Amino acid sequence: MSLSDPRSFRRLLLRTVLLPVMLLLVLTTVLLWEVDDLLETHETARRSQVMLTQVERVRQLFVDRETGLRGFLLTGDAVFLEPFQAAEQPLPQALEELEAGVAGDSEQLARVAQLRERWKDWENVAAEELVRFGDGGDWLSLVRSGAGKSRMDALRATLDAIALTERERSALQVAIAERGARSVLIGGMLWALAVSVLLAWLSRRQLLALVRDYETSLAQVRAQADALRASEARLEARVALRTAELSAANHELESFSYSVSHDLRAPLRAMDGFSQALREDEGPRLSPEGLQLLDRMQAAATRMGLLIDDLLQLSRVTRAELKREPVDLSALASAVADELRQREPGRDVTFSLQPGLATQGDARLLRVLMDNLLGNAWKFTSKRSGAHVEFFAETREGRTHYAVRDNGVGFDMAYASKLFSPFQRLHKATDFPGTGIGLATVQRIVHRHGGDIQAEATPGGGATFRFTLQESPP
Repeated sequence: MSLSDPRSFRRLLLRTVLLPVMLLLVLTTVLLWEVDDLLETHETARRSQVMLTQVERVRQLFVDRETGLRGFLLTGDAVFLEPFQAAEQPLPQALEELEAGVAGDSEQLARVAQLRERWKDWENVAAEELVRFGDGGDWLSLVRSGAGKSRMDALRATLDAIALTERERSALQVAIAERGARSVLIGGMLWALAVSVLLAWLSRRQLLALVRDYETSLAQVRAQADALRASEARLEARVALRTAELSAANHELESFSYSVSHDLRAPLRAMDGFSQALREDEGPRLSPEGLQLLDRMQAAATRMGLLIDDLLQLSRVTRAELKREPVDLSALASAVADELRQREPGRDVTFSLQPGLATQGDARLLRVLMDNLLGNAWKFTSKRSGAHVEFFAETREGRTHYAVRDNGVGFDMAYASKLFSPFQRLHKATDFPGTGIGLATVQRIVHRHGGDIQAEATPGGGATFRFTLQESPP
């Protein structure tokens, strides 16, 4: 193919650049999907651990009932009835929470239903013993019959079965995650190596074609070839370094997301660098359409870099160690508001920040939460005059709910279920920039603090995000 024809040159140039870009996009999509799947697996395992804690709580309440009754019957001292009576009130709520935790699992729900029936049987026996004791009847024969003990043993057996199922589920999720991490890691390395080799081969082919068809520019082409070889050597060294890092990361599942995302940066930098080199060296020979395609490709590389940054933050939020300490949320909100004003001093935005709001939590993660919520409010009020952003707290059902409210563009609540999923957006990127990961990060921070988050909005009427936090360590 002769490159003296501008159309032939443009076709070769597009094939050289777009084919590696397409392969990288496929690799990125697969890796992002796998990382999200790993995060979901981690969340499932975490829920199993929460269920195990709830099972132990129910077990302890049953034990308090049993030992309190036994102590009272043996001694006649009403002091022993205190744990018996204290455990009576929280038991129904604890069983409801246990049932809610296994929702969707018919086998576990059946066990919870069986647990309720056995609890009722034991309570009936306990009530009979108390009545006989109070009336001076033969309560001892009922105790000796073992009716209460057999029912309590049945309760414990049911709780053991529920706990065993949750442990097995947690172990299975961990095993699935480890297998998935190994397969994706090996496949990603091979794919990245193939893309690098293909990019080097296509670049070399193009350089040779330029040397053959443009002999008058031989010296310049040789200089470019030398520069390219040096760049390839540096790239191969980086690939070797990243390969070693990825091999080590195979033994540490918690750093998987970081390693993969970090390794993606090298091909992106290469793509951006080669695009810039083509612009500088071959720009005069490119048509306006070719230059526009280069602009779009570099913009896509920049956006992919932002996606990787947000994905890294999301994975760090998921695996970072939670350090609880007193945190002044009002001070965090004020600091974020000051940074937003400094970033865009021309904006007319009124902040109403309730003072004195404090909690227990991880200060670093809660700063990320406030950055995202207030940053979203700032962004989605950018097209409204008289913008107003609020941060306040209110008490609902005895629990503190924190809220960030704005009078921005809002959204349709029919799509609210997509808000906290990674890479989901309810507005066009041309209207409001972003990667669609911020609210997913916020939700994971709230969940890690034992809370929940909800959104309320109307199109054109602003939005309100309410979240709760566990005020003390579990």
